Amino acid sequence: MTERVRAACTAAVQTAIEHADDPRILEVTIDLGKLEGMWALLFQRREEQQAKHTRLVADVWRQLIDRDSVVAMVDRFRQRVGLAEAQDPDKSNTATEALAAAKAMLHALADLTGWTTLRAAIREAIAAGRAEGMVNAVAIGAERAGRIGLDWNIAFNDAYQSLERLDELWGNADGWLGRTIDRAAGDLGRALANAAESGASRDEMINAAMDVLTSSDADAVAFVVDWAMTTAADEGALSLYRSEGVLQVDVISAGDGIVCSACLDVEASSPWDILDAPPIPLHPICRCCYAADVSLAHFAAWFA
Repeated sequence: MTERVRAACTAAVQTAIEHADDPRILEVTIDLGKLEGMWALLFQRREEQQAKHTRLVADVWRQLIDRDSVVAMVDRFRQRVGLAEAQDPDKSNTATEALAAAKAMLHALADLTGWTTLRAAIREAIAAGRAEGMVNAVAIGAERAGRIGLDWNIAFNDAYQSLERLDELWGNADGWLGRTIDRAAGDLGRALANAAESGASRDEMINAAMDVLTSSDADAVAFVVDWAMTTAADEGALSLYRSEGVLQVDVISAGDGIVCSACLDVEASSPWDILDAPPIPLHPICRCCYAADVSLAHFAAWFA
């Protein structure tokens, strides 16, 4: 019973009370409940996939982080800003040097053998997101058509296998890897600068850097994997709609109290011509998705 489902149930019952004389009101009320239940499952599955692949990518990422490399980076940084000498550090240049040191070390990860494994892990995350988006599109179409019996797991496996040879996913993985490095460098650079300005010792600075890079919920990895998979899911849904000849799509927000004004505006402007539909997610951590009526003829194997 998510906040969205609870709000929908309240609204459905209130609608039934206000229109008690309408002979179809109970049918409409039940349909509202079914729709919200489907949306709840859709978001639950997305969150589960994102949590799973965030863990997988983070595990590979941590294996790439070598303490000796971090130590060498910290020593170079401390020397550059005067922390290794008996003099006051150059605070005016601390942030710039910290970011430069972080970028130099993290970009060097691409030369390590484990980089290929990290690239593959992000590619798999994108593929899972895209497959889930395809299933979401069919689930929404089935709900609108009153079709029951969608087996989400069979549908996901089938959609995922269809992407096995999609070369563009490797290019997407490289793009998201670049974002991961940039965000991690920003986080690491700030940690180094803050440690320097607070008078942290060499060992304290090394530990702070390792914590930023290898904590179980490394912010850079979690942030980028979530963004990448949400983008892939929305691209997967839109691609399926296009392949099925859909002409218009709605943009649907998560429907709770934390939806931003930009998402509400795009939702309110639905339906959109599919060629002019705004690309979503509109921003990181965006939970909007596309919705449309779609023929289910090509997806009979996904239904029990």
